[in-house]
Amino acid sequence: MAASFDKGNALVLSTAGSGKTTVIIARVGRLLYENKCSKKILTITFSKMAANDMRERFACIGQNYEAKTEFSTIHAFSYKIVRNFYRRKGINFGLLTNNYQVLSEILKAHYSKSYFSYVSEEEIENLSSAIGYVNNMMIAPVEYREHGIEIKGFDKLYDDYKMYKSQNKLIDFDDMLNYSYKILSNSANYKEQLLNAFEYVQIDEMQDTSKIQHELIKLITRDNLFMVGDDDQAIYSFRGSYPDFMLKFKDTYNDGKIFHLDNNYRSDKYIVEGARNFIEINKNRYKKAIKTENKKENEINIIKVTGRAEQAKLITEAISKAKEENKTIGILYRYNMSAMIPANSFHENKIDFYIKEDKTKFFSSAVLYDILAFLNLAINSKDRDAYARIYYKSYTYFTKGMCKMVQESKEDKSVFDILYGYKHFDYDVYDKIKQFKTDINYLNKLKPCSAIRFIKFDLEYLNYLERMQEEGRYSMSNSLHILEILEEIGSYCNDIKEFLGKLNNLRDVIRTASENRNANVTLTTIHSAKGLEYDYVYMIDNSDELNIDKNKSDEEYESKLEEERRIFYVGMTRAKDKLNIVVPGKPSAFVNELIESNKKMP
Repeated sequence: MAASFDKGNALVLSTAGSGKTTVIIARVGRLLYENKCSKKILTITFSKMAANDMRERFACIGQNYEAKTEFSTIHAFSYKIVRNFYRRKGINFGLLTNNYQVLSEILKAHYSKSYFSYVSEEEIENLSSAIGYVNNMMIAPVEYREHGIEIKGFDKLYDDYKMYKSQNKLIDFDDMLNYSYKILSNSANYKEQLLNAFEYVQIDEMQDTSKIQHELIKLITRDNLFMVGDDDQAIYSFRGSYPDFMLKFKDTYNDGKIFHLDNNYRSDKYIVEGARNFIEINKNRYKKAIKTENKKENEINIIKVTGRAEQAKLITEAISKAKEENKTIGILYRYNMSAMIPANSFHENKIDFYIKEDKTKFFSSAVLYDILAFLNLAINSKDRDAYARIYYKSYTYFTKGMCKMVQESKEDKSVFDILYGYKHFDYDVYDKIKQFKTDINYLNKLKPCSAIRFIKFDLEYLNYLERMQEEGRYSMSNSLHILEILEEIGSYCNDIKEFLGKLNNLRDVIRTASENRNANVTLTTIHSAKGLEYDYVYMIDNSDELNIDKNKSDEEYESKLEEERRIFYVGMTRAKDKLNIVVPGKPSAFVNELIESNKKMP
């Protein structure tokens, strides 16, 4: 039994709903009760919530036991090493807990050298993720292209960020890991102190460990490491997690022992067996006897609808009917943007709901603000800020100088009249100004959904988005999803002003919902739902083409495909009683795989 394991290296392979945290806590309790350890037991988790949960379970045991246990996140543990080491040298660092503003300024400076540009939250987040990935995978920044990072000039941006931190004596979360790794690698005395402090080291969620984290962990244990995780739930490669450490456990620890937690206590047997048959399509994994003693009561329900609007209507009606059942309901999706149409439908039908962290990024997206700028210019031709945002984002290719001319003009005229009043353009430029004015005015005559389509195609906004994707700044699939949401919301409105009012109202709805933690209905990405469970689950938007770069090598493509399959599996295994998979259009590859892999299931 895993909880009875004493000395040596061990890997506990858990499955969804198998009670892995209970095993970790039971082992700590047994080691303490049997006085197995003369030093401390260190348990490292990857979230504050998990660390606090474990700590609270031991709070009532007493001071003697508390003194022998330490529950910590990997970053908090690393920060303590860095802080204590450099404090002795009289060096103090500030902690940069949110790097978004810094990265925003770095990006603005970088792009302003080529042309006038706004920097979106998506771009800042992409850069932050790329920096984190490089650090966690221990990659040299100059090799970024070889590792799928498509941000042009990433190595220069990385160096600018590093320089900013150095000049301001700041460290971020990645630095905590890098600095502590260097300290333990280069200081034998400090390393020995930690080795003597902890007799047992335990790692929770081993599949989420990055290269730098794993190398750091190896430095603080004398071949006495107890790891728990599920390689089938490894879904964080974008931030540097490296589940290969689990898969190569026997190569690293040839005398290590492997234990299995294969019983799912959470889900209906239909769900457990269906998810098992599906995930077994993956080749790069441990074979497990995923099973449950729960009964078969509700088959997995695959529901096909014509589009996202009908999908939202179907779920809204189902939730309304189930109100009296007092069940927890999870609406799960792959990408944050998928929350918007259901959220709008729930609000209009007075359904109480919670958005698990407001990370939709919809209301801060560059695409949304671009569309609003086009529409605001149509409403008010004197709106210079709107013009400044979109002057180069259509077929016009107006110059930065033309934008400056409009912004600095003292005349109380429309932007078109200001431009037309300049006497030194080439003749074809005046034709473009005239045509652009006609097209922008035409937007006022269209219903919002048609106006957005006109911006996409006739004003050639899609061409601009394609250029942004080529530069590694925007994701085209994400941009198209935002435009689809805007068209759907616009279909309920008669004119632009009504549309703008509806968007403002929806913004307030989302903000309120992100604080509504007591609601039975939750909208969340599958990534954010990991570790959680719901009585009923609706997995939505299962019709999109997989967002995997076709230019990857066969090996890289297969690796990414297997991770996407694991994400789908994690979504399935959040359901306790009922699992509904909604397909708004042509079924995704994974829906077809699920159907095919379970054809012979009794």
